[in-house]
Amino acid sequence: MGHHDFAVELVRKAGERLKKIHPELLNVTFKEGDPRNLLTNADIEINTMMHEQIAQAFPGHHIYSEEDSHVEQANATGFSWTLDPIDGTSNFSRGLPFFSSCATLLENGIPIVGAIYSPIIDELYSFDVHTGAFLNGRPIKTSSITELSKSSGLLHIGRNKPLWNWGLAVKRTFLESLSKTKDFAASALDMAFLAAGRVDIVVYGTFNSQDMAGAVGLVRAAGGEVYTMQGAPVAITPISQTVVATANKELFEKVKPLLHTDLLQS
Repeated sequence: MGHHDFAVELVRKAGERLKKIHPELLNVTFKEGDPRNLLTNADIEINTMMHEQIAQAFPGHHIYSEEDSHVEQANATGFSWTLDPIDGTSNFSRGLPFFSSCATLLENGIPIVGAIYSPIIDELYSFDVHTGAFLNGRPIKTSSITELSKSSGLLHIGRNKPLWNWGLAVKRTFLESLSKTKDFAASALDMAFLAAGRVDIVVYGTFNSQDMAGAVGLVRAAGGEVYTMQGAPVAITPISQTVVATANKELFEKVKPLLHTDLLQS
């Protein structure tokens, strides 16, 4: 089985298992005592399953997951998998449908294959750098919208207090300038919706591109890009960044003046 098909099968297995875990049966704990940073027994169960499947199929590949506290980052050389067993754990724990399971293969630090499965809405997004981006097996592309007034944006300010003033300023400007502004609080799906042409701009106050390597790869394979606030394509790194993803470069150039980068701490 090729890498792409393996990733698709892996996240589908994870998602099917998640559909069987009722929120009332969850054991919810908090990472580092932060009640806004949830960890459930389902995260651990799905993480273990995904890890074991990869180790069996590709014993020479490195594996990174944010739920494996002993592994700090994906290897920069060779083949590495990054996993997020449940992206959107807070949504999952409250019975909201916006969560997914993610698996990405990187080669020398670059995402080359990935899959994101949202089991409740039964949408499986995947990409291969050689063949493109897909939703349930059908090719997808980012939208061709270039006008801010016609654009739909997703803005997630996050829980980092020093970013709140910046985020609220961006929120106000988006309300004034864009057609719609939303927040689903599910990073991988936010990027997947961008890749599928359903939204045109996604802004995150704190975005870990290592955890979300598959989302970055998916957007790129669909024709968009994920940028730093300075306008460079994001690198895959464990360091959280403030990012903006857009359907096309022209739209990025138009949204840049709305991003209030002067309010970001250097």
